Amino acid sequence: MITQTIDLYEYFGTARGGAKKGTLTAIRHGQMPELGVEKERPAMLVIPGGGYAMVSEREAEPVALKFFSQGFDAFILDYDVAPVCYPAQIVQAGMAMLYLRREAENLYISKDHIAAVGFSAGGHLLGCISLLWDDLALRALFGDECEKIRPDASVYSYPVITSEKGVAHEGSFVNFCGNSGAKAEDYSLEKKVRPGASPSFIWTTTTDNAVPAENSVLLYSALLAAGADAEMHIFAEGPHGLSTCDAEVYPQEPKETYFNQCRKWLDLAYEFLRVRGFGLKTL
Repeated sequence: MITQTIDLYEYFGTARGGAKKGTLTAIRHGQMPELGVEKERPAMLVIPGGGYAMVSEREAEPVALKFFSQGFDAFILDYDVAPVCYPAQIVQAGMAMLYLRREAENLYISKDHIAAVGFSAGGHLLGCISLLWDDLALRALFGDECEKIRPDASVYSYPVITSEKGVAHEGSFVNFCGNSGAKAEDYSLEKKVRPGASPSFIWTTTTDNAVPAENSVLLYSALLAAGADAEMHIFAEGPHGLSTCDAEVYPQEPKETYFNQCRKWLDLAYEFLRVRGFGLKTL
């Protein structure tokens, strides 16, 4: 296993401004010279949630290791949260994707099979780079190269999507927009779906008590209307913040029966990605 932390601002030679974070932690497979061949792997960018108020550890390394075990090289984004606000988060996520595109050959990852998984507010940030990859802040920094920011597949986990009253996770939008002048409705993602959206896997639970399932339904409906490749799973029970649904992310092994159902999201997501070409290749 190869681990490394990349300062994205340093890599791109971009001024940090008020940003404090913007790093990428890599968990990669090494090559095995004794095989006499080299292997190229798909990549997964992991974007934890936390309402843009914190970055959840439970949705970071444990998730990365799950995808690592399935042959992915995983990269965890640590991004800024309130009081730092837009455009820092979308810029940092965009830099992460562009880093992976630019360094794909050196990292032995497939430049055309770089996916991203986002949880809760991290799902909103995933949606920003999946649907708004040419956001003004990204185009100002990267010009036409911002087209490469869109992930090749997007895995939305109980995501924050809409600013619609009654179903929005308002705190996420307040923290994301801050005092930047950005408007929540301009980042209400169900309104931003367009042709060319990433193939999208979405999962949530009916009983999510923080980010209502309607968020996922609105996104799924908008993707279908745009003719996008999309799959959605809504489990009957389960609270917000399930992550990998096991003892790794809870004080002890969860006992509730719904955990056994909800953790199936991982196998379903692996299969969604595999049938779309995300697999190990021999060079």
